[in-house]
Amino acid sequence: MKSKIQSLILLVLCLIISACSSDDDGNTSLSPEGEWLITSLLIESSFDFDEDGTASRDMFQETNCYNGNSIQFFDNGDVIIDVDLAYIFIDDNNQHDVECQNGFGLTSTWTQNGNTITVVNDFNDDNLVGTISGNTITLTIEDGFEVEFYDAVNDDVIIMDEDFTIIFTKM
Repeated sequence: MKSKIQSLILLVLCLIISACSSDDDGNTSLSPEGEWLITSLLIESSFDFDEDGTASRDMFQETNCYNGNSIQFFDNGDVIIDVDLAYIFIDDNNQHDVECQNGFGLTSTWTQNGNTITVVNDFNDDNLVGTISGNTITLTIEDGFEVEFYDAVNDDVIIMDEDFTIIFTKM
């Protein structure tokens, strides 16, 4: 009987020790609560929309349409996304027109699983999924960036869809 009690005590001690061991294995989860500014908006192709002689994939550098755009996470699971839009048209002479348009303020909800943040997309079934790392959140949206080209040969407008990656930096 004494050995059964000693075994039981030893088992309980092992469980307590393992339960109290450090959970810090380098994968600590970061909290997104607060406001995050868009600091980069990368597309697949490079353009020189600002006509500075340097083409870039970063629309944040090529236009001023996204300055001040942000996402704000609240601890109750709500999120507000404030994003403007850029209308881009490229003609058959490779001349372009960029028009900044007031975007939208979208209110939704968010969840977090480790370093993955999911924002519910009420417009379709494709939720927005990003990764938080340090003071940045990176989010890629497939075929979410659209550029219109004029094809003079066929007298037609060609629409090119590209993936884009938004990088948010915590304020």
